[in-house]
Amino acid sequence: MLQVIAEHLSVEEVEVIKDMFALMDTDNDGKVSYEELKAGLRKVGSQLAEPEIKMLMEVADVDGNGVLDYGEFVAVTIHLQKMENDEHFRRAFMFFDKDGSGYIELDELRDALADESGETDVDALNDIMREVDTDKDGQICYEEFVAMMKAGTDWRKASRQYSRERFKSLSLNLMKDGSLQLHDAVTGQAVAV
Repeated sequence: MLQVIAEHLSVEEVEVIKDMFALMDTDNDGKVSYEELKAGLRKVGSQLAEPEIKMLMEVADVDGNGVLDYGEFVAVTIHLQKMENDEHFRRAFMFFDKDGSGYIELDELRDALADESGETDVDALNDIMREVDTDKDGQICYEEFVAMMKAGTDWRKASRQYSRERFKSLSLNLMKDGSLQLHDAVTGQAVAV
């Protein structure tokens, strides 16, 4: 399993893991003890409680020698990154799932994507639901949300694009009806648009 994981790591990921291993291996013996792991996780801002760290150490210490060699440390790091990503997805999902139902309903999505004036582009809303609601039940479950996040769909980008288009349209309408006029920098006269 460790070989499969290692084969799929990018050069950047390998460098980060090597740096983290070196940071935690404070006695430079090529192994990370429980105390080094605990101190190292605190240094990198981990919020894991001591029982979770102990459990992680026990599970990762495949050969049972009480310390993590580099290969075992790679497995721990991959596991921690997965846990962290899951937690980010969960928090993001909860941002949209205001009523805590376990689903993002159309009204919750509409509210989340509303522009500054409180309006939401119905077409953009329908496009998002059509793309993300894969089981077509009219709501977005957590699994559909995670799939969308991993695919890179950006709801905010769609909303911002919609807002820019509305602003541009409003600006052009104001210029046409004379509410907003451009002035010639030389003469100071209003210029017809």
